[in-house]
Amino acid sequence: MKTFLLLAAMVVLMPACTHYYVKPGQTSADFERDKRECQRIAVKEAARNGTRTCDECEKCLLAKGWRLD
Repeated sequence: MKTFLLLAAMVVLMPACTHYYVKPGQTSADFERDKRECQRIAVKEAARNGTRTCDECEKCLLAKGWRLD
């Protein structure tokens, strides 16, 4: 049940945190793969740290070399 609530929160909160990311030499498929991985990580980190899921997802994407456009 806890996992379901975290996923539901992610679905609700993520659209409010929309940004555009770029990474030279990477495709949109590469971004989608990294974003999915970061979203999974972000749910856990947000629950642990009491932060917003989208903030944690952004930190993860930036750590993977993506930058805000």
